[in-house]
Amino acid sequence: MKICFDWQAIHKGLLSEQENRSTAASVCAAEIREDIFRQGYRSEHLVGRAPEICQQYGLGRETFLEATRLLENWGVARMRRGVNGGLIVANSMRTDPTERLTRYFCLRGLSSAQVREARAVLSLALRHCRESRPAGGSSFDNEFWRLVAHPQPFTTQQRMSLSEAGHPWERCLQIFANAIDAVEEVRDGSAELLFDGAAGSESLARHTVQLLAMQIAGLDREQRSLTRSEASITARLGVSRQVTRQAMRILQDEGLLECRRGRNGGVNILSQHPASVLRLLNGYYRKAGLAREDFSPLLSVIGRANRVLCAMRASESDFARLAALTNEQKQDDPVTHIERIKLEWEIIDNPALSLLEQSLATYRAGLGGEKKSTGFGNLQRIADCSIDHVSAMRARNHLLADRLLQDIESEVAAITRTF
Repeated sequence: MKICFDWQAIHKGLLSEQENRSTAASVCAAEIREDIFRQGYRSEHLVGRAPEICQQYGLGRETFLEATRLLENWGVARMRRGVNGGLIVANSMRTDPTERLTRYFCLRGLSSAQVREARAVLSLALRHCRESRPAGGSSFDNEFWRLVAHPQPFTTQQRMSLSEAGHPWERCLQIFANAIDAVEEVRDGSAELLFDGAAGSESLARHTVQLLAMQIAGLDREQRSLTRSEASITARLGVSRQVTRQAMRILQDEGLLECRRGRNGGVNILSQHPASVLRLLNGYYRKAGLAREDFSPLLSVIGRANRVLCAMRASESDFARLAALTNEQKQDDPVTHIERIKLEWEIIDNPALSLLEQSLATYRAGLGGEKKSTGFGNLQRIADCSIDHVSAMRARNHLLADRLLQDIESEVAAITRTF
């Protein structure tokens, strides 16, 4: 049977962009960013002073401050104080996402247990990619199956050791390894959690951000889906409304919150990873030269490990939703798989591992571009294996579930071999 992969639609669906109305500040910040790129400004170039930029782009003071905050968070430009101050192009416009990942994971509340889990899976992926050969998969599979048979399969304290001049997939794993190592340094007090420019200039607002982030990290998945009012958050934190708004603005820029104004307004805690972080990672993958032969084995082993974690943590209601979504999937329309995949990432509840898989999946779809690739495969077999896979996960039979997942991957790989 024929199957068509609409890579552009998959890429858009995986980005998880919010359908928020663009603010004047975000529109102007995007315009300034495009002007900087178009003019080819180098690091430390003075774009202009505040009055000049406000006049050029028709901005008020508050809108200008919000726009510069966005530019700083994007790693494009920052405000410099003093006689020679103004908006200047960031020093080596951000290409290495390690600092942003560290901050994001800290604010997400990456726990010590999640750090150990992420290290174990990253080390597993490193070995799999290094040993990945046409005839070398069976030994790794046997080791993986022995690992998942353990009650706590992914636990280690060992830090990854990668060479500086490694393969593209090694460099991509390294930024995640560096970020989770830095999270522990921030947690034990040997390093400070830094925010870009003005976002972290107010000590009280920074402290409030940390308090709010810790509260978010302590909520379970059901509690995170609730809408909270600005007033209730302010009362709980014990600070002024102005400080609360500044803290929420920082977390909104980081992609953790969605703030809505008006009668039906409130604050939502977002479960999905922000498009800005995914784009940053995708840009790094492109710069590193990550090709299909690099990300295919990497994405495969990360996906396998994540499915085991999903099976370990899913509740009965989660399995019911997974089964329903799997039954509703149209096997000839891969876009319909996205909703179920997003639910699995939420159940996994490890920001480092779900972000790694989502960024790689987004990158793969992005490489497909606007074209649609078609192939022929046994769609009924994929559908049957998908249903059996959920059943095996539900029974906590990790070994059977992993074997079924590999059967599914083999069928899909045969269909997409031309991509």
